[in-house]
Amino acid sequence: MNPVQRRGPDRVALAGAAIFGAASAVLAYLSLSLGLNFPLIPYLQFDLGEVAILLAFFIFGPIPALEASVVEFLALMLAGVNAPWGPILKVCATTSTVVGMWAGVKAASYLRRTSVGSLVGFGTVTGAAVRAVALTFPNYYLIVFLYTVPAIVSYVSAPFASVGVSITDSNLLLWVLAFTAVFNVIQLTFVSLISYAVLRLRRISQLSAGGRSPWFVRLAKDAAADPR
Repeated sequence: MNPVQRRGPDRVALAGAAIFGAASAVLAYLSLSLGLNFPLIPYLQFDLGEVAILLAFFIFGPIPALEASVVEFLALMLAGVNAPWGPILKVCATTSTVVGMWAGVKAASYLRRTSVGSLVGFGTVTGAAVRAVALTFPNYYLIVFLYTVPAIVSYVSAPFASVGVSITDSNLLLWVLAFTAVFNVIQLTFVSLISYAVLRLRRISQLSAGGRSPWFVRLAKDAAADPR
């Protein structure tokens, strides 16, 4: 293959990463104005910006999706959107999601799951697991060392009391970290379903970027063609 031809798709993927990263930052900012808070832990918000990151993953692949995550992080930091902790937690969430979904997709491909839906399903399950575990550590740090346990207790006591749970200094970490993990699973499932619906659109599924079909479509075809 001509080196110039090989660089073509790479340039398209890099441009796609920049565009989807910027779009993710815009959608993340708009999500804040919508007030899509998680009821039990109101400082957690559902974020539509991750739809753009997952679309970068589905269309261009894992590396461009990670690049898009970095672009979004830099954009949010420069815009001062809940900086610095908001963008830091966001990039931890998106990068761990991409890595986890990548692992799930590779496993699904090895098991010869040959439909795009199967790849998305496997990727979402592993992505949610990796994300939930990875974000436990920065959230623990924020609660214990930055905001302090008593401050968080006063903030979440009323929402938890509404479902019959009494929050104290001694049980705060257990409840908040557990439901933060639940939130992250719901968040990824939500944006994964939206992203999959967009990917299923005929215009997107037959998209030709840099002379190549979307990464997920190629992956499904390769799994189907595997003679094993």
